Amino acid sequence: MNRQCTLQEPVCVEGIGVHTGKPCRVTVRPADENVGIVFHVSGQQIPALAEYVVSTDRCTTLGVDGARVMTVEHLLSAMAGVGIDNAYIDVDGEEIPVLDGSAKPWAECFYRVGLREQRAERQRIHLTRPVSVMAGDRGIWAMPHAERLLIATVHYDHPLVGTQVAWFPLDKINYLEEIAPARTFGFWEEVQPLLARGKARGGSLDNALVIFPDRYSTSLRFPDEVLRHKVLDIIGDLGLVGAQVEALFVAVKPSHTLNTAFALALRQTIQGE
Repeated sequence: MNRQCTLQEPVCVEGIGVHTGKPCRVTVRPADENVGIVFHVSGQQIPALAEYVVSTDRCTTLGVDGARVMTVEHLLSAMAGVGIDNAYIDVDGEEIPVLDGSAKPWAECFYRVGLREQRAERQRIHLTRPVSVMAGDRGIWAMPHAERLLIATVHYDHPLVGTQVAWFPLDKINYLEEIAPARTFGFWEEVQPLLARGKARGGSLDNALVIFPDRYSTSLRFPDEVLRHKVLDIIGDLGLVGAQVEALFVAVKPSHTLNTAFALALRQTIQGE
């Protein structure tokens, strides 16, 4: 039996929000079985479910009754990647800390304190038919499959990036080694427009991979780190399904808008069956 898991003990992390540029503190606490992932923000509870997405402008933001928390995707990705089903996330600030721009610091924190297996069985969904969301030349599909696999492709009109394609088994070991270390990225020409819109105020060469016209800001952790970070984001956004979906996933030019719409479509499919 594949049982639900929570943390052995709380984890507290402080850092800077990549978009707000403000200090923020997050405490991830153990929760009882069947609670799911729940954010505590400004006195409100915000379940980590697709219905609570209020913005996908350069990050995934959840909200309810005026309370909001930005940039939840890396934290949720790490929780899904290591297998945390139930947790309370207390947020002191407007945004989840960016840390080094990847999910690796979160995953390492969770492994350091350890997980506690619970009695209830993990909610695993086996699709009976394909589910898809498409927008122009972008799309995400899920198809019934015996193993959890993700095939992803991205394309950028930039000589250093171009088209990247890869597939990944969605398991704990592969996640920690091959996906979690991939850092958030941005193109140099986007920086000033983002700042003008009030975004990326906490971005720096310490927490983001900047792609200049002729070089990267630092050595790559993987030759296809751009693609792998997109996979990291997909896993985090699909955490908003609230269950582990057993399927073959195919993502073409994914984005937070597409990912979260797909998570909502999966939830609606599950609820309708």
